[in-house]
Amino acid sequence: MRSNPQQGCNSLQKVYGAIEEEFTGHVESCRDFLRHKSISASGIGIRETAQWVKEAILSLGGTVSYAGDPAFPIIHGEVGGRGDKTLIIYGMYDVQPADETNWISPPFDARTHTLPGLGECIIARGAVNSKGALAGLFNVLSTIHREDELPLHIIFTIEGEEEIGSPHFEQFIQEHRESIRGDGAVDFDFSQDSTGSVSMHLGLKGIIYMDLTCRGGKKGGPTETSLHGSDSAWVSSPAWRLIRALATLTDEKENIVIPGLMDAAIGPTEEDEKLLERLASTFNERQFLKEMKSLRFKGGLGGMELLKKGLYSPVININGIHSGYTGSGTKTILPRKASAKVDVRFGPGMEPEDVVEKLTTHLAEKGFDDIDVNIREQYTWSKTSYSTPLVQKMINAYQYHDIQPEVWPIATWTAPYFVFSRILGLPVVSGGLGHGGREHVANEYMTVRGLLDFEKFVATYLYMIAGDIP
Repeated sequence: MRSNPQQGCNSLQKVYGAIEEEFTGHVESCRDFLRHKSISASGIGIRETAQWVKEAILSLGGTVSYAGDPAFPIIHGEVGGRGDKTLIIYGMYDVQPADETNWISPPFDARTHTLPGLGECIIARGAVNSKGALAGLFNVLSTIHREDELPLHIIFTIEGEEEIGSPHFEQFIQEHRESIRGDGAVDFDFSQDSTGSVSMHLGLKGIIYMDLTCRGGKKGGPTETSLHGSDSAWVSSPAWRLIRALATLTDEKENIVIPGLMDAAIGPTEEDEKLLERLASTFNERQFLKEMKSLRFKGGLGGMELLKKGLYSPVININGIHSGYTGSGTKTILPRKASAKVDVRFGPGMEPEDVVEKLTTHLAEKGFDDIDVNIREQYTWSKTSYSTPLVQKMINAYQYHDIQPEVWPIATWTAPYFVFSRILGLPVVSGGLGHGGREHVANEYMTVRGLLDFEKFVATYLYMIAGDIP
């Protein structure tokens, strides 16, 4: 049975007070979690970090089981609560490697530093993407568990392979689709920029990440070992061949020119168009570029044209190219192999299998059928309607904290939200207060003040979804 609105407000204010009183301990709990080296690319620390999450759920009186690859367990847990609402919480406990050399403190020490314009921050791999928020979530749930009763039932689906493409997550959802049911799914995250503005996204693009590799062989190039650089007078270079193959994928403005690849792409819906019109009136292009440490937008676009192309057009990105000698000084060689890491991001209407087929066909027709295409990860897009209660409650939660979010119909980043929206048929939304930055690079950070705001927001949203707050 639900609490009446006044009881819900009183409970929430009590939780706020307890969060503030316990906040020093909450910060330390977050730092402890960030010190666990959960690097999915190598597997370092994954099992130990999964155990941390498991124990956090058990401490709430919940049940936990592992699924997926035992070396990278998906944590499937449940915690009971009052009322008739059930919320599925998605999260990730793995992080990117942290081998950059310019960290101001070791990436898994989770030390605090005062950063200009940001105040006290925790510097650590995973601070913003996304272990800091996950630790904050468990801080909130622990506080509610002690001070009140969870206002709703929670199902946890927390994985340790997101940074390597979530290879087992879809199968996990398919196998548990009858038991993972609820009113929707949420991924709590730090969603404020450095000015305090909030961007709220109702969908995500899909992604294909692949290696394109050219080796010496019948079409030229050394076959057994790299050669002296002078031999390029007689033998062709796999590096040049790969560069020419990559150049056939886009024009000089980085527009995709692969025949048929964009035929299935769907532009904004009528609902999306209304959101875009509203977004265009508030979108601060200068601040957006500042956050990305860039000087201008691709193609010199702006306004609605910029938003539509950026959000709805597929894009091919070269993450890195490697061939031959890349060390210090000079060494002249003709490499026998060249490789590039490439991703394609795409929105509604397009599917991974069709994108791969069109790309490989294009390379073959251009005479580059000798280039190996190795798919490392792929999953499809997700969309949730603005009108769903899950979305409206999150907007209400922001407004409860005196913030009006910018609502984006889709985002250019990716996560496996499609398992909820397209397999389970449930709305899915992400968001939260708090700020962090520099994900995937050195000196990744989260603000300490933002953690406090984030925890209060999570509490607000939980009570709103439960119906305890009008």
